[in-house]
Amino acid sequence: MPLTVQQLTEIPYLRTRILAGWSGADRVITWAHAIEGPRPWEWLEAGDLLMTTGIGIPAEPEQQVAYVENLARIGVTGVAIGEDMEAPPLTPAMLEAAEQQALALLWTAYEIPFVQIGRAVAATSHEQEYARLVKASRIYDRVRAAAIESAKPGDLLRGVGEELDCRLWVCVNELATSLFPDTEDPPAAAQRTLLGELRERGGSLPGILRLEAGADKLLIVPVPARRAASLLAIPRAANGPPFSLLQHAATVAALEVERLRASREELRRLGSETFAALVDARISPATAGSQLLAHGLDGMHLTVLAASREGGLRRSGDVHHSLAEREIPHLLLRRNDILYALLPADDEVVAKLLELFDDEVRVGLSDRFRDLEKVSTATREARWALESAVGGRMRVGRYGDQTSLFGPRSLGEGRAVVQRVLGPVLEYDAEHGTSLLASVETFLRCNRSWQRAAAELFVHKQTLVYRVRRVEELTGRKVNSTADVAELWFALRARDVMK
Repeated sequence: MPLTVQQLTEIPYLRTRILAGWSGADRVITWAHAIEGPRPWEWLEAGDLLMTTGIGIPAEPEQQVAYVENLARIGVTGVAIGEDMEAPPLTPAMLEAAEQQALALLWTAYEIPFVQIGRAVAATSHEQEYARLVKASRIYDRVRAAAIESAKPGDLLRGVGEELDCRLWVCVNELATSLFPDTEDPPAAAQRTLLGELRERGGSLPGILRLEAGADKLLIVPVPARRAASLLAIPRAANGPPFSLLQHAATVAALEVERLRASREELRRLGSETFAALVDARISPATAGSQLLAHGLDGMHLTVLAASREGGLRRSGDVHHSLAEREIPHLLLRRNDILYALLPADDEVVAKLLELFDDEVRVGLSDRFRDLEKVSTATREARWALESAVGGRMRVGRYGDQTSLFGPRSLGEGRAVVQRVLGPVLEYDAEHGTSLLASVETFLRCNRSWQRAAAELFVHKQTLVYRVRRVEELTGRKVNSTADVAELWFALRARDVMK
């Protein structure tokens, strides 16, 4: 039979005595944990005995009272504090609160290791631990049966919930919505509570959170998967299942999350191949149409979005997962550190995608189209609009708008600029097998530093000087003229888009 607090203090070699909270002396200890953090109630459950050197106990009376009340709220049986260790003075307010909450405060002699208390508790808890082991075994039996029957994640989650006598959801943290497409979202109050807690904690959760949302009690456990997700449980019984069983459920959920991730990664890869084939004109519209059907993009007006930022587009690795969770059909393609998205031509869809990027990301949008033969042109339009957004220091550029104070506004105008400004250099390079254009582009990108540009091109400075002078002769524009440099630079950027 499990020990009570009183029985624990009667074991001579443990040298532990009750300091306060005598009203809880007959309470049963189901397990013992050593935790030194300031909020141990986030890692414990009902019936646990907290063992601590006292380093996490606050010093102020009001905070000590809150410490006791938070432990009592989740049903902790008592606190065994190492005597003459790290604990601050225990105030009368804390001792009185312990008595009121029936939470035993214990002194354990300095020379007694906490492991001795843990062993004593474990030796008397075999029956209860066996019951938990049986329950955990039943959970994994559900996993085995689901694998044999190829059950959907929602069906498995409902089965595990039956074992734990809970309603269960696996929620994606950024939305607090159900991650699995075959399950409904949790109640709105639970979603708001989860989102609020994640914001307050910077996206990180402890081992378990016990919260309330309206009339419901919430138990929240992190899911150990690459996608930031949480297991949200609403117990049907008063106390809910033990923390250890919820961790087993979270592990099961993690397996399903990873399986869903792998499925989505494969779909993203196939979609990226289709997108690239359309851009490079390597696939017919008829063949592509059947593939777009699998991605939910058939028979609608489309647009291409191009996104980038200075120094590279970071934090975009889960864009396709986030779009899938928002039920937005899409294809994604990354080229030259630019992320392209083929999307429904809908302002609300574009707005949802923009929410996934930080404010430094610049975005370009093509004209809307329906004919898949125009995907390649639309991708260049999106890139053009992106260049305009970057040049005009705007978040979003739309193809055909006057999105920049300078430079051409369309691909047609861009081709004319490239030919007028760079045409002679392009012809010279093609005829003589030279790299004048690449040399002058590197020179301008290095802010007209001869040394830096020559080092980047692995040529002597005088070789670079010769090449740039030749470009000046061919174009009639000088690199010491701000107006001429501006024309050269805009023409070079326009040529990049035409590639």
